[in-house]
Parts: sequence; structure tokens; C-alpha cells
Amino acid sequence: MNYLQRYVEAKDKKIIIYLLMIVAVGALLMIWGRSERSPEAQTATEYQPILNQPYPTPNYTRPERVLEEEMEEFLSLVEGAGQVRVMVSALNGRETVFAVDTTVNRSYTLEEDAQGGTRDMRQYNSQEQTVIITDRNGIDHPLILREIEARVEGVVIIAQGGDNPIVADALTRATMAVLGVEAHRVQVLAMAG
Repeated sequence: MNYLQRYVEAKDKKIIIYLLMIVAVGALLMIWGRSERSPEAQTATEYQPILNQPYPTPNYTRPERVLEEEMEEFLSLVEGAGQVRVMVSALNGRETVFAVDTTVNRSYTLEEDAQGGTRDMRQYNSQEQTVIITDRNGIDHPLILREIEARVEGVVIIAQGGDNPIVADALTRATMAVLGVEAHRVQVLAMAG
């Protein structure tokens, strides 16, 4: 019995020693991991509450929104239309065409050697540069030849009177006349509520 009791005590001591060694190694790894962390990671952790806040929405409006507001005001004047909301879908944005100064250099050389052979050399070089003008205030601006408005691809009109076929037809025709779009690109819907 005495032998068995000493065996259990020795076994218990080994288990305790192994557990203490595992805890010590784990603590060392945790300390080492913190010291090895990069400054970027520390900064990201420090500012984590700021990063988790919702991203502020910039004060940005689509260029089409101005047109939509004008159309809403205009179409609400149609008899029976009531309150009107308009959504315009435009293909591409507004395009600006700048004046360009182009310089072209061409050269042609025909050489003959002593043996009667010929060598034909042609060179073509082109350079383009935007034309810059100075306004009355002394500020330089590129010279604009023309501005091409975005092409309207479709229009959705939601109106209180949109369920009335006569009102819907009037809204469609007015939109076609003002925006220059075909009838199949205009959709009139009734407003909910």
C-alpha cells in the first residue's frame, strides 16, 4: 500500500508540474504576441470604436436630380396628376469636349547605296495638347468646344393620379416633349396611399 500511495503522489506531482509548465508557456506566448504586434495593428485596435461607427453619407446628389425636381414641379401642374415623383435614368454623364492643338510631323527619305539597293524610311509623329485660355481674372482654363448632355434612357413617373389613363397619357406626352424620349421609355405609375 505504501508503494501505491507513493506512486499516486508522484503521479499527481508530475501532472501538476505539467499543468504549471503549460500555463507558463501560454502566458509567455501571450506576452510575446503582444510585443510583436505591429504599430498599425495597435492603431487599428485603438481606433476600433471609430471604425465601427456608420460611414457618414457625403453631401452628394446625382446630376439627374436637378432635372427630376424640375420635372416633378412641371408635371404636378397637369390636371389630375396631384403629387408627382420622377426618376430619370441617364446613360453616361455629361461629356465635355475640349479644344486640342494637334501638331503632325511627317518625313520621307529614300536612300540608294553604292550596290544599287534602296532604303525607304517614313516617319510619322503626332502630338496633341489641350488649348488653354486665360480669362479676365488671369486664371487659365481649357477651351471648351461643346458640352454633350447625358442621354435619357428612361423615366419613371409616380403620380397620385397615375392610375387614371387620361392623366397617365398626359404625363407621358409632356415627358416625351420636354425630354425628347420615346413613349416606350416613359412609365407612369400610381402613387401608393
